[in-house]
Order: sequence, then C-alpha cells, then structure tokens
Amino acid sequence: MNEILYNQKNFLKSQENFLLKLAPYMLSHDVWEKIKAENKDVIIHASSSDSPLPSPPLPSIKTFFQSNLRDSIFWCIYVAINGESCFQSQLRSGVNMINLMMNEKKAIFDYFNNNLSALKNSNHKITLAKINEIKCNLMTKTCMDSIDNFIPCSIYYKRPIYVYFKEIHSYMIFVDKNYVDDDTEGDADPNIILLSIKDGRFVLESNVAEFIKNKCNLFHIQHYEKILAGISTYKTNEVQEIYKTIFGKDDGLKKPEYYEKILVKCSAIVNAKI
Repeated sequence: MNEILYNQKNFLKSQENFLLKLAPYMLSHDVWEKIKAENKDVIIHASSSDSPLPSPPLPSIKTFFQSNLRDSIFWCIYVAINGESCFQSQLRSGVNMINLMMNEKKAIFDYFNNNLSALKNSNHKITLAKINEIKCNLMTKTCMDSIDNFIPCSIYYKRPIYVYFKEIHSYMIFVDKNYVDDDTEGDADPNIILLSIKDGRFVLESNVAEFIKNKCNLFHIQHYEKILAGISTYKTNEVQEIYKTIFGKDDGLKKPEYYEKILVKCSAIVNAKI
C-alpha cells in the first residue's frame, strides 16, 4: 500500500492506474476462489455437520440448599417456609441467627404448650412421654439433632415433610393427620418439604416432583421408631423385596436374616444424630 499511496504523481487522475495498483488487495471473485483453494481443509472442517463446534458448558443447576449454620434441620425447614433469599439477606444484614432460631423455637413451643393435643395429630404415633420430651427439647436443646423433630415442624407449619434416605433407598413422611393434600391434577403437592442427608447434614431438596414420581421404587418406612412390623407380618418374598430395595442386591438369605439386616441398617441411618 505504501507503493500505491506514496511517491505516485497524479495517481488519482488515472482510473486505470488506480485499479491496477489496488487489484491485489481487493476481494474480487478471483481472489476469493484463490483463498478458498488455499484454505480448503480449514473451511470444510469448520462447516462440517459431522464435527460441530463445541457448545459452551451449561451453567450448573442447584438442586438443594445446605446451610453452614449448625442446626441443619431447623434451617432447612426455615428456608422451605421463608425462602432462601430471605435467609441470605438476613445473613448479609448481620442478623443474630441464633436469636432468630431460638425465638422461632419458642413460638413453636408456645403453640404446642397452648394446644396440648396437637402433637397427637402426627401420623407417627407417640406416647405422652415423647410429647413432653419433644416440647422440652424445643426450649432446652440448642440443636434439632434427631428425626423426631420433624413431628412438631410438620404440624406447626402445616406442611408435609418427606425425609429421603438415599443410602438405603427409603423415605419417611411426617404430616398432620388432618392435612389435606393440595395436589392439582395429579401434580406433586406444592406444600411438600423434601429433605435428604448429605455429608452428615440435612439438605433441602428442590426436585420434589421428580422424587414423588419415583418414590414407588423406594421403601416407605412407616414409623421412625419401628422400621419394620413384626417378622410374622411378612412373607419371605416380601422381606426379600425390601432387602433388595435397601441393599440393591439379593444375597440369598433366609427370612430371619433378611429381616435382621434390614432392621439394623435402617435403624442406624434413621436414628443417627445429625
């Protein structure tokens, strides 16, 4: 281009001279064909439908909430009721989360102290001694660390709570016996709270509809203190099927052996302190 623009007298006065000098730099039909020929392999590779360009990675979708605060049961329930954005905004604004938790537990205690028979409405039958223990723990224990804490939460917040034990392919339900499902046209009840255990702590799961759709493939534990009914209640093939669901295999055992192994495994998982 230097040769064209400099040291050229009367350059623009001659159209022929102008075009002649610029010809090598123009994207004419001849020049385009030459470029395609020189870069044939590159062009074919880039346009081939058999070798598409890699798509950018999709952003990961968060499917659960896990609190770093100590009481994983309480904070999972709290977020299920109030939303994660509320929880995060309180953390950012410097709210004393321990005081917030204790005030909420006090409100739950007061509710059951003023409604003495309310805890009897749980789908899990409990004794009077257990009712008093649950109420006492709300005021004296700094952490909800056992499975029976879902009883007062499910009744006070009027929300069914499903606890999914992935390790043993089982689940449990805590709900007020007077609760009426809000399932529209067969969809999962939007009020369901679904929790599971991850790294020794409870997490709040968001894929409720998927869980409800597949729970028929899981073992439903009817009561947290009584994993199985009496052994005479089951036929051998029934205990065998439960065993296969929980352990993912069949070890060819006898009925009492199936029963004992199910009971030991499930009890250890369900009643573990969180």
